[in-house]
Amino acid sequence: MTFEIDGDVLKRCKLEEGETTAVVPEGVKAIGKFAFSSCISLESVMIPVGVTVIGEDAFRNCGKLKSIMIPKGVTEIGEWAFSECENLEGVVIPEGVTEIGERAFRGCSSLESVVIPKGVTKIRESAFSSCISLESVVIPEGVTEIGADAFCGCKKLKSVVIPEGVTEIGVWAFSECENLESVVIPESVTVIGVRAFYVCKKLECVVIPKGVTKIRERAFISCISL
Repeated sequence: MTFEIDGDVLKRCKLEEGETTAVVPEGVKAIGKFAFSSCISLESVMIPVGVTVIGEDAFRNCGKLKSIMIPKGVTEIGEWAFSECENLEGVVIPEGVTEIGERAFRGCSSLESVVIPKGVTKIRESAFSSCISLESVVIPEGVTEIGADAFCGCKKLKSVVIPEGVTEIGVWAFSECENLESVVIPESVTVIGVRAFYVCKKLECVVIPKGVTKIRERAFISCISL
């Protein structure tokens, strides 16, 4: 494999035919935009301690990527960073990350579980949308924003606890979570967004707290068990 490195930024990795593993060189502090994008044979990657940024589209469309260890020290996971990594089965996001970018894990159709650490304050738009195998997710206290479509289409997600501090559940945030059976909405929430729980067919009971002032259009439409 060959690397294109500019200063401490890894700009691009090129795998030779038959190579499935990449080891990011020591001294790299940022994995740049599209650095590993469409490395279709890549199955695993080792990222050293010292890397602080995983840039936009960094591993996008690495369809065979099964495992990745995101080291402590990473503070930023960019937009589309791991989107369309169809074979990625699990991910642990280290403490220190404060924001999960838009569509960061969108379309990771084999992703079954994700642990979001304390310190994350924003789960951006479509961050985990279309993760059709996602069964469990832990959203820690400190998160204040669950963006539009954040968990849209997570068809196997059965339960979710939204932590105190979240003020708005975004547009389509949990729509088409067809197996969602229970949701806990905290007192801090004031707005439930448009189609936030659209087609949550197994959702039987929702307790809406006193602080909610707006339930937007079609928030619970087609919740046929409610």
